[in-house]
Amino acid sequence: MKKIILVAAVFAFTTTAFAQKQNIQTASNYLNDKDYDKAVEYINMAVNDPSTKDNPKAWYVKSRIYMAMQQDASKKANNPYREAATSLMKVVQLDTKYEKEDVNTALTICAYNFYNDAVANYNKKMYDEAYTLAKGTVDIHDLEGGKRFAGNKSFDTVAAQAMIMEAFSAYYAKKYDEAQPVLEALKNSPIGKSANVYLTLSDIYSRQGKPDQQIAMLEEGRTQFPDNANLRNEELNYYIRTGKQDVLMKKLEEAAAKEPNNAELQFNLANGYANMAIPKDANGKELPKPDNYTDLLAKAEAAYAKAIAIDANNGGYNYNAGVLYYNEGTELNKQMNKEADLSNSAKVAAEKKKHEDAYNKLTAQRDVLFDKAIPYFEKTVSTLGANVGSLNADDKFSYQSSLIALKEIYARKNQLDKSEEMKKKIEALRSK
Repeated sequence: MKKIILVAAVFAFTTTAFAQKQNIQTASNYLNDKDYDKAVEYINMAVNDPSTKDNPKAWYVKSRIYMAMQQDASKKANNPYREAATSLMKVVQLDTKYEKEDVNTALTICAYNFYNDAVANYNKKMYDEAYTLAKGTVDIHDLEGGKRFAGNKSFDTVAAQAMIMEAFSAYYAKKYDEAQPVLEALKNSPIGKSANVYLTLSDIYSRQGKPDQQIAMLEEGRTQFPDNANLRNEELNYYIRTGKQDVLMKKLEEAAAKEPNNAELQFNLANGYANMAIPKDANGKELPKPDNYTDLLAKAEAAYAKAIAIDANNGGYNYNAGVLYYNEGTELNKQMNKEADLSNSAKVAAEKKKHEDAYNKLTAQRDVLFDKAIPYFEKTVSTLGANVGSLNADDKFSYQSSLIALKEIYARKNQLDKSEEMKKKIEALRSK
């Protein structure tokens, strides 16, 4: 009895398999008649049945149905090529050699359609959709480890462009974990490698709280693209943010030497020297001056002068140059106050005169510095004052601070009329 049941079961299975093979043929017949709905109905019965779900012919017929629908104006809007691509990749999975030439042609068409739709979605900033579609192109190209389409240079180029779009779509969609491995692959691709790939990877590592990987990526990018200004600036910003002043200055000096006519680089170099000359702790409190204080100030002065020579009307450059001299003058003021106190408290005439002479010497030195600062502050006021109502926060700070500095300088030099003029401008600014 058991043997009879077994034979009956096998017979039943064989009968089912035969029926499904008939469904494949029926689907193919309906395709020839362009009755796509019936064709889909019968082929789905075949690919969903256990007896034929792993039959490459079934999936191949299904791909042909959907590729034909892609050519039909009444069906094209639903993008049937995407279902065709899934079916074709299933064919390759089941039998890499099955109708290989036709399958490859159809897969290439699907890959190009994925790419074009990815571009359209990317341009509309629909990044989630663009990511999925671009990945469709890449997945087809990379079948069999990339060997299936080896030698197809035009497809290589399209796939590389799709890979770039896949990476940046994921990045803009804030899918950083998905973007990262694609970008890592791109930077090793002769077609996909670019400075932007390194910049984006650096930003992802920054967002992930991985500073070592971030700077390693920037340094690698600088090696690959040594003249790229964006990579250079981001590397410099990294060192500024992390407080690695010694490394920063070396990088700035190298960059400024390479681009001597870049005003921004000269300005950053000047600020670096000035910050090293007058170091401060995390709370902004001044620390002891370094032994090479005078040398650093001279370097800062020279770099500010170069920046201003290149961009004379930059209010920020002029303001910072003025601050360099103003701060030095203010330091001398502190010493002057000490000498004045000592002179007033002196009991012996010779001691009193000694402190008075020191005071007068310091005053002369201070006035030289203030005289150097004045034209820079005045240039800042004249340049930014013309558009005072529309200044951004940084320029407004430079403008107002220049007025305050000039007011004090003029008062200390006993030029009270000019000091009063600055006072009125400050009050006018604060009333707006």
